[in-house]
Order: sequence, then C-alpha cells, then structure tokens
Amino acid sequence: MIVDHLPILPVVLPLLAAPFCIILKNRILCWGLVSIVSLSCLLISLFIITSLVPGNPLIYSIGGWESPVGISYFIDHLNGVLLFFVCMLTSFLILFFSFSLDWDISKKNQYFFYTAFLLCFAGLVGVILTADAFNAFVFIEISSLATYILVALGRDKQSLLASYRYLIFGTIGATFFVLGIGVLYILTGTLNFQDMALRLSENNQVEAQYAAFTLVMVGLFIKASVFPLHAWLPNSYAHAPALATTFFSAIGTKVFLYLIIRFAFDVFNFGLIIDSTFINTVFFVLAILGIFFGAMAAFFEKNIKKLFAYSSVSQVGLILIGISLGTVDGLVAGIIHLVNHGITKGFIFVIICYLTFKIGRSTIDDFSGIAKVYPISCAGIVLGCLSLIGVPGTPGFITKFSLISSMISAQNYILAFTV
Repeated sequence: MIVDHLPILPVVLPLLAAPFCIILKNRILCWGLVSIVSLSCLLISLFIITSLVPGNPLIYSIGGWESPVGISYFIDHLNGVLLFFVCMLTSFLILFFSFSLDWDISKKNQYFFYTAFLLCFAGLVGVILTADAFNAFVFIEISSLATYILVALGRDKQSLLASYRYLIFGTIGATFFVLGIGVLYILTGTLNFQDMALRLSENNQVEAQYAAFTLVMVGLFIKASVFPLHAWLPNSYAHAPALATTFFSAIGTKVFLYLIIRFAFDVFNFGLIIDSTFINTVFFVLAILGIFFGAMAAFFEKNIKKLFAYSSVSQVGLILIGISLGTVDGLVAGIIHLVNHGITKGFIFVIICYLTFKIGRSTIDDFSGIAKVYPISCAGIVLGCLSLIGVPGTPGFITKFSLISSMISAQNYILAFTV
C-alpha cells in the first residue's frame, strides 16, 4: 500500500520532480509542479505526525533491508514536527512569495531556480528523516550543492562571491562531518544511529569518541552558522534571490541544528560527555559569544539584510544554550525557539526583500522614512523585531521564557540573566 511508503515520499517526490523542471523550461508549469510537490509533502507530513504514537516511532527500511544492514528512515515526534514545519514554510513561500523571482531572475531562466530549489528541499528533508549517518552526509551535500546554485542566481556579481565563499565553508564543514562519521564507523562498524549509539555505549575508547564528537560537531556548527563558524551567512542572505534568502533564513540553519540534537542526544551519550569533559563549557561559551557577537555585529551593520543575518547568529546562540543544558526542559525550549525563530525570521525577510525591491537599495539610510510610504509593511517588521527581542505578548516572549525557565531549573542563573 502507498501508505506504507509515506515516510520516503517527502524525499522522493522533490527528487523526481526536479528533472521535470529542466524538461519543462516553463516558469508557470514549474511553479505549478513545485507547488503540487510542496503541498503533497505538507499533507504527508501532517498525516505522519497525526499517526505517531508516543514511544513508538515510525521506521521505514529502504528496499526491505532492516537496519542496521540497510538504510532506514526514523520518524518520531521530534523530526516529525520539524518535517511538518519545513513543509509548511516551503509551501507558504512557493504559493505566496514566488512572484519575487521576477525581481532577481529573468522569466526564461526561472525553471533553473525551481530545479535547484527542489533539490535543496529534498536534501533538507532527507537530513531530517534519515537514521543513517552516511546517508545524512549525502543529503547534506545535495542540499548544499543546490544552495550554492541558489545563492549564485542573485542579480548582482556579489552573489557569485557569496556563493563561492559558502562553497568553501560548506566543503570544510562537510569534510569535518564525514571524517567524524568515518571515526564512528571504525569504532562501531555501523552507520545506523540507534545501532551506533548502542555500540558506543559498550566501547571503551573514550578519546576516539571525543574525537568523533568534535569532528561531527565542528562540521555541523559550520552548517548551522554557530559562532565563530558563521562567516558564510551574512553575504549569502544579502545577495541571494529574495525567495532563496527567505527560505534559508526560515529553514536552512534549523535543519542542521536538529542534526546537532540528533547526534548529541541519540548517538553520543551527551549527559556523560558534558559531565566528564570541558565540552559543556565550550558549548556555553560559544552560545554566549554568539549571542553577543551577533547582537553587536547587527548593531553596527548598515545593510539591513546583513543586519538580520547577524541577528540569526545571535538567535542560533540562544537555541544552542537550550541544547547544551543537556536537560529535557532545555531541549524542549531550544526546539520551541528554533521553530518560532524560523517563522519570525522568514516573515521579516519576506517584508525586507519586498521593501528592498521597491526602493532598489538595502541600507538603513535608504530605509529612512519608508514607514510613511509603506506603513503596514514597516509595522510587520516592528512586530517581528519585538518577537525576536522577546517582548511580552509576542511568541518570542514565550520561547525565551521557556529558555530562562530551563536554565533556572538547571541552576544556571548566569545564563538566565544573559538571555
């Protein structure tokens, strides 16, 4: 029955549809195809998450080969919610913001954007669903290669430089990640997350486990733009096409933060690691530095797109705090803030990109007095910023309050004051 194959369809559908965009070469038909695929994935994700039973994850074995021999997809409430979140935002952007492609790309070449967009979407969804470490690396590469193309499709020459810079950083990140996977495979003889975790718990080579943990985390920190490995982010947001910028800001880094959670808590014994090494301190320090650096860089930035990109670095630091606490409350608070930030930042970038197109420039000086002409759009930006700050009455207040509560529960009062 097709219902039995639902877990793999959110990956297969965009992968199959991408070549058809190249064949069709018609922006209207390509838009329709991408809309159908994204909405189908949204409905599938909704069906999956409503079908999940607590403590009973959905496991799909590709080709009938059970794990750990074959590649499996593993869906629980954590990545089920994230899958729905990604599909929902993707569908919204395609249906209601795809007209922005006319600002950046000629109509005859938009089919190329849709092709890369589908590949990027498939790669990110694959990262969310897979329970195989090397398969996660493959999907990271698929999404990254497509991302380089999307950034390079910007209308100015700076987009090519931004794409090249991201390519360099992305390649370094992928190299660290795959080296970590290689060490894990040597230690365990498997690539399946659950089987790997079981064998690591029985493995006494602690130093090698720390080395693998470090390599994997460095690679994922680059992809998630954790300070100080974030240098690729501001230019990518500033010079990519508006639709790509909004997609990246809402979804891109969030998927890799999820993968950090999956490796830290499901593959490695995170509680044991932070109790026995300085990793706990490292995570805290990086989170705090990221919060302050992102805020200060945004304060001095003149380009409004880069300003909100640096704000994302600060918000990633907040999410990392929730993860690094190593508690259930901290993890839940980090995930809630992850989802809230994705929605809020995507909303802000939709407005910012629209106003940038209208006035033709993106510096703060150019935006001076624009509220007189576009009062509703500017009010939307203010509302989004209030949520990012955490003003009472906004979604950001709820998520930041959850983070502070989790820190107090963990008796980390210094961090609670920082947030």
